[in-house]
Amino acid sequence: MTSTFFAIRGSRPLSEEEFASHLALTIRLENVGVLIGAGASKCVGGLTMDDVWSRLEADAADAVKTLREQKFLKDGEKPNVEHLLDRLEIACLDGERVGADLAPIKRVRHALRKAVLQAAMLQAELWEHPSRALVHEKLSHHVRMVSRLVGNRQPGQSAPWVFTTNYDLAIEWSAEALGLHCVNGFSGLHDRSFRPSSFDLGLRNVQARGEARFGTYNLYLGKLHGSVSWVTSPEGVVCEMPCGPMKGKIDAFFDSDEPDDWPGLMIFPGATKFVQTTGFVYGEIIRRFTEFLSRPNTCLLVNGYGFADDHINRLIVSALQNPTLQLIIYLPEVHRLGLYPTLTSGGESAIAPNEQLRRLLLAQLPQVAVRGFGPGSFFDTLASDLPEPALLDDTSERARSIEQLLKRATSLPIRKDPDDQSGNGSG
Repeated sequence: MTSTFFAIRGSRPLSEEEFASHLALTIRLENVGVLIGAGASKCVGGLTMDDVWSRLEADAADAVKTLREQKFLKDGEKPNVEHLLDRLEIACLDGERVGADLAPIKRVRHALRKAVLQAAMLQAELWEHPSRALVHEKLSHHVRMVSRLVGNRQPGQSAPWVFTTNYDLAIEWSAEALGLHCVNGFSGLHDRSFRPSSFDLGLRNVQARGEARFGTYNLYLGKLHGSVSWVTSPEGVVCEMPCGPMKGKIDAFFDSDEPDDWPGLMIFPGATKFVQTTGFVYGEIIRRFTEFLSRPNTCLLVNGYGFADDHINRLIVSALQNPTLQLIIYLPEVHRLGLYPTLTSGGESAIAPNEQLRRLLLAQLPQVAVRGFGPGSFFDTLASDLPEPALLDDTSERARSIEQLLKRATSLPIRKDPDDQSGNGSG
């Protein structure tokens, strides 16, 4: 697809220079965060949920046939894969209660779990050698985004947030490759369990002076739908595992045909043990997302997210009641929504936008900027659009200028007044 530059803020179109200026100003606000979806991981080998379903139809036609026969799907329906997994989980729980034959449903669930998990594995070599993330070509856009977000933080500002609906480890690998502490709600070494108080902690260099104060030393990460590295312990505690040991469990699951041989990954929303485990973790991370959006002088960048999760959409729309929130959305399909007369679909069929997204765009709020379309709004474009960190902030520049003026003023020689007999000089 050929893309041309398109950006609009509220009802006013922006040129490339105006958009770059707006982006440079907003990412230096007091609070900065990014919301990324499956589209942001495609460059590292990830799959969107539409891709997952297409692959399942091609590779597991029997499973799809069973779903339709069992009335989990209507004929021709293209489902939300995560919601479908949830319905299957509920059916298994209910079937166990009444002693039903669950073998067909469990085989389908097994195939669907494999497809979802495979989509989140990304590059196999990163699981075996995460230390190579910094030089891994396909992860370069994630590394660039994280480094520029962190580097643009001014002295005294909080670390940036990354919120994601993805299960993969692209952000964790990128942050660790840059030497950043990734604060994701888990703490501990031998017992790394979920402790939400860790979100309230930060790092600082007590030796840093001048320009060394720029940037931060940590990154906050909120994984809104769980992670392939999170598991539930037998005691019901949610723990995070290193990717090495976790890879062994996942490979064993891929090689198994046993429908109950699930490694216990925390992928949610889900039905099982919701109150005891999933509800606690999921609720806390959603609360952090809501709290972030309500802060004064906040910028949220959105990329690779298809606005398919109504609960997240509602939070974003309602957050715009915060007049100091700036929202920048990278939307590849913006030309197909039929909302902007200046854009033509280029022969592609139009799509019906999600209702929350439609209301958000039609409101034409000056708080909302949209960048499109096609490759011009993919994840690599966002990473490239983010400006390089400034060497000095404006306050430091002014302070340094005043300091130089004072030094020159105090270094001027005192001029003697020839008519002054008192011996006192006058300047």
